[in-house]
Amino acid sequence: MHAIPNPTWEGVISYTWADLNLHQWECFRTALFETITEQAVVGVKIDASNAEMIVFTEMQPIGVLILQSPVIMQTQSEMITNIVVSEVDYFSDMLKRLPLYERKSSTIREVIKSYDREFRNTEQQLEVVERNQLIDTAIESLPIFERDLGIRNRASLNYQQRREQIISRNIANFSQTTEEVIKQVASAYSNGEVDINKTNVPGIYEIKFIGTKGIPDNIEGLKESIEIVAPGHLQFDYAFSFNAWEFLRNRKWGEVSSMTWNDLQIWNEVS
Repeated sequence: MHAIPNPTWEGVISYTWADLNLHQWECFRTALFETITEQAVVGVKIDASNAEMIVFTEMQPIGVLILQSPVIMQTQSEMITNIVVSEVDYFSDMLKRLPLYERKSSTIREVIKSYDREFRNTEQQLEVVERNQLIDTAIESLPIFERDLGIRNRASLNYQQRREQIISRNIANFSQTTEEVIKQVASAYSNGEVDINKTNVPGIYEIKFIGTKGIPDNIEGLKESIEIVAPGHLQFDYAFSFNAWEFLRNRKWGEVSSMTWNDLQIWNEVS
């Protein structure tokens, strides 16, 4: 069922912004598209003679030119670059401690260069170890945290989403179930404030994301963590917020020309 009552160009052009301001972008994101194709076939009737028959057929196609709007394509990729700049010149330090005649030896210099590379590599490995001691900066140790907490590894998640999942699962496993704990678990996934609201049905509560707009990227991981921390007799539903038409009434095309429909739904810029 279409969110717009008359899903044709003739029907939509009669609407104003005021008519559509209660709708979200999701209601109108599918562009209306009409195609009219007519074929006119003109034939020539030939009476059969004794020997041959010739038939002439003319076809005249009539089309409608459709002007397409630009298509915006986005691709996200994650790349971690680790650069360690050594503060110590190991080569020079070792070289100056040698006798003068050995400093000029090409063999000795090559040996010292190999030591220099190994010392620098050791510095880099120490940097990796220090980075992985804290969950907020960990990369290589993430699979270990996930294994210990019983988290199923998802290849589609980036490092930050995996960290959020580990933090929330740790809270869920080792904290007593309270409203505040559930808020902490949900906030770890959305990086924003959440509310826990009662519903009209006993035992069913609503988790509403009020600090950020849109659906958290790893919503399935959040649901799994809530299932762990929540008692068996409680059920949780989820409520998300998006921008409505009213939000864009005073915007200009230049402000949003580089944004996709999904970007506009969760745009948080202050009017």
